[in-house]
Amino acid sequence: MGEMWQNGTALYYISQVREFSRPILDYMVNHYVGLTIVFTYLSIIIKIAFPFAVINKRLKPFVVIAMILFHIGIAIGMGLLTFSLIMIVMELLLFTDQEYKKLYHFIKISFRKISITIRRKTRRLGYVSFQHKQILVFYDGWCPVCTNIKDYLYKLDYFRMLRLVSFRNSSLVQAYKLDVDELQRRMHSFSLNDPSRIHRGIDSIAQICTRIPYLWWAVPFIIIFKKMGIGGYFYDYIASKRKVIPVGNCDDLCELYPKRVH
Repeated sequence: MGEMWQNGTALYYISQVREFSRPILDYMVNHYVGLTIVFTYLSIIIKIAFPFAVINKRLKPFVVIAMILFHIGIAIGMGLLTFSLIMIVMELLLFTDQEYKKLYHFIKISFRKISITIRRKTRRLGYVSFQHKQILVFYDGWCPVCTNIKDYLYKLDYFRMLRLVSFRNSSLVQAYKLDVDELQRRMHSFSLNDPSRIHRGIDSIAQICTRIPYLWWAVPFIIIFKKMGIGGYFYDYIASKRKVIPVGNCDDLCELYPKRVH
């Protein structure tokens, strides 16, 4: 409450004390005199209003944030880091556990809303931009593991570049003139714009991974394993060990082909 604070020159005189002044504070008071005076009076107002405003639940967050910013300014302008950190911690103690929980839930819900909005917009943009690269993938709908992987891929496929269908759907297989025996051994995929170019097995895995950003990291490994000649071998081995459980409207004519599918 000294005279320097009352006439708005306190920050200027603080900047003249070299032991407690940093170049940024000296630059501000020499180039922005009006702003320096405003910050000086704001400091007084905040300190006087603090004990009264903190009682009001609506005003408390704003006044505490103002005090935190005030002490951040002291840390930057005067270099009193330890003092500023201690004061900030003391000010944060004014909030109750319940208020921190409410803040946490508010941030969590807000982040989720923003994330959903961004995903929807990028998904819509990506779908329009990359629709011509959409692929149709034939998987084994009688394999529980394959079905779970399909659901997981749909969650990651933000740009809607995959269409996964079961090769157990005979009408689709006949429509695209695919070999059922070959479909039982390896996954098939092809671009909807070019159904004649069919990818099988490990190549289908590569086609899927290149269309899902979260799986881009796997593409180099798939290419390396394929070049080494072991990628296709591992795929065929894992595919041959999958469990097949007929589901849906299965009658006495259903066959499991035990020699080909385990």
